[in-house]
Amino acid sequence: MRSRNDTGVGWARALSLAALLCGVASGGHAAEPAWTAHGPLGVSANGHVIQHEDGHPFLWLGDTAWGMFQQLTREEVNAYLEQRRQAGFTVIQSVAFWYPHGGGIDSGPHNAPNAYGHRPFEGGEDSPDTAKPLVVPGGSPDDPNDYWDHADYVVDAVARRGLYLALLPTWGRATITPQFGGAHEEFTGDEARAYGTFLGERYSHAANVIWVLGGDAKAQVDGYDKNQVPVAWDRRAVFRAMAEGIARGVTGQAPAWNEAHPAWDAVFMTFHPDGDAPDNSSSWFHADPWLDANGVEVWKEVDDVYATMLDDYELADPTKPSLFLEGSYEYGSYRHECGWVTPVRVRRQAYQTFFAGGAGHTYGAGPVWAMRGTGGDYNCGYTWQQGLTFPGAIQVAAVLKRLLLEHDWSTWIPDGRSISGWVSEGDSLKTGVRTADGTKVLVYFADNTETTIRNTLDAAAEATWFDPRDGSTTPAGQFAAGEDRGMRPPSRWEDAVLVLDAVRR
Repeated sequence: MRSRNDTGVGWARALSLAALLCGVASGGHAAEPAWTAHGPLGVSANGHVIQHEDGHPFLWLGDTAWGMFQQLTREEVNAYLEQRRQAGFTVIQSVAFWYPHGGGIDSGPHNAPNAYGHRPFEGGEDSPDTAKPLVVPGGSPDDPNDYWDHADYVVDAVARRGLYLALLPTWGRATITPQFGGAHEEFTGDEARAYGTFLGERYSHAANVIWVLGGDAKAQVDGYDKNQVPVAWDRRAVFRAMAEGIARGVTGQAPAWNEAHPAWDAVFMTFHPDGDAPDNSSSWFHADPWLDANGVEVWKEVDDVYATMLDDYELADPTKPSLFLEGSYEYGSYRHECGWVTPVRVRRQAYQTFFAGGAGHTYGAGPVWAMRGTGGDYNCGYTWQQGLTFPGAIQVAAVLKRLLLEHDWSTWIPDGRSISGWVSEGDSLKTGVRTADGTKVLVYFADNTETTIRNTLDAAAEATWFDPRDGSTTPAGQFAAGEDRGMRPPSRWEDAVLVLDAVRR
């Protein structure tokens, strides 16, 4: 047997798989974008899946590019997006107004210029008037003379590649001062509504835009910090005002945040929360009619992914899809050594998202999200260009995609009854799903440890192992209906999926 190192295992094979899945032709773009082929996005009848107007399920596999609008030139935007398109991602997450922070970049100034020296708002370098985007007549996306000309280029560049843009109007530290230790509070409710209206009008034509409010933000807090000092704020009204502004800009109508209104159907919205589960969007906005899907972030708490996503899946009144919008970045340290977030830790987050009934997952690479600098705990000496080649990206965007598409992921129901042995926890957690038609059971082994598996299908089943590193498969025998059997992934696999497929007669 050949030697296999996880940082490089199956890399050429995975790249070929990515090309196959995405229909990549050298230098070409997607022939027909999903929003043209299947219509705008909405929510399935059962409330758990994002789907197109024609009922076709939408698979959210995102990449994190927070700094793209602010940091990159047009040429860099094109290089980044083309690589991510070829990898197999379907969504790019980025922030329209993202003044630099972290990732090897000093925080601020708050009205920081983009790569062409253009500031997003009127006002001084560190005192933006966020109700007044700085728009200068005469420019164009290819020859920008203001910040928003370049933003237009980015939005169009994403669309030209058949990708969706999960667009955050701003980052949370511009709205919630106490959460970020003295960051400027740049938005009142009126300013948020005005800015939302501006963005909605400007991108009302962009069928690939998914609106994401928040940005590492707790919308409401009433408690104590680690030193038992009282901490309280409530900024829900600011985010609701921004949602109202976006809807007004896109549709020309003026729905209220707490009102069922046709205008909300014209904009698909979610919320990117702070990384302390269970403080997810469902904590503050679950019943709001503007919120189509809940958002989850666990950041460094990689062991909390499954439980957090499952909690959102089980919410009712109403039932909504739940999106994993940020976790631990590949090759991040998170108070460990650089590289602590290995590919297998990346994969665990992604697989546990979908095995908990999640509607989508966003991957991130430590050096990529800020798109500048090589210092700090996230970049660990790599440039953002080097971070694009990390194996976890392909293992999520192509290898996991193959499993999801081949096994009817949009019909999955979390179901642990197939794990009749020890479920375990943390790095060795075992999780299961079944398809709605009762023909398949899948179990994700987060490591290479044994447990007892029960065939809960109403028929004998063929068992197959799927390798999350490269998509290779190997037979695992046949299960009789109701049979229990001790199962362990093949030797030297770091994690695995066991697929039980009912034998058709």
